Amino acid sequence: MKKISIVFLFLSSLNLYGNDSLFISANTDYANENYISSCEKYEEILSRNLESVELFYNLGNSYFKLDEIHKAIYNYERALKINQDFTDAKENIELCKLQLIDKIDEMPELFFIKIFKEIQNIFSLERWILITLISIWLSVILLIYNKFFSKKNNLAYILLLISFTLLFFSNSIYNKNKNIRPAIIYSSVIEVMSAPSEESTKLFNLHIGTKVNINDQIENWVNIKLANGKKGWVAINHLKEI
Repeated sequence: MKKISIVFLFLSSLNLYGNDSLFISANTDYANENYISSCEKYEEILSRNLESVELFYNLGNSYFKLDEIHKAIYNYERALKINQDFTDAKENIELCKLQLIDKIDEMPELFFIKIFKEIQNIFSLERWILITLISIWLSVILLIYNKFFSKKNNLAYILLLISFTLLFFSNSIYNKNKNIRPAIIYSSVIEVMSAPSEESTKLFNLHIGTKVNINDQIENWVNIKLANGKKGWVAINHLKEI
């Protein structure tokens, strides 16, 4: 796995956990191919409520080396939740998918929806909000300037229109993130049912490591949706939410 290298591990140790001997020790264990120990130490750091892209990525690498692919995917996804532009984590997830039983093809989207999503993904939600706020403040400043100095130009109104457009983008991204509850299947094989009951009709099976999105929850049952559009109900204890 080309992206799983000790170079990133040691560079990252100079970052957030530069003074954390446990993090450095975990990196050393990984470099010495003692992956069980590195996993235990990374997990111990997480138990202290210390999280970072590097930590999740390194933990994912360790689990990959132990062939615990579902745990590797789970931690790469957690890294992407912090930094959606983390290319190495994305590439490693694709490599992990090659080892999964379930091969899920994404449902094709209409071209304008695809373009809209690509524009949304240019920046993170936080960055879109920052750009929106800057645009709004510039609009206000220009409007005040025109008012006090009796200037006539349309730049302020154009900028205000852009601000409303950016506000729409930020709101849509926020709603999308709020409504999405991604999870990874942690059981070897599960039955997806037509209703939140074991007596309902079995629709299909899913296997360990597959990513799903949780749409709804009724007590201990969740309604899930796959990338190919398939839906159904499963017991929540089979999943680990990202």
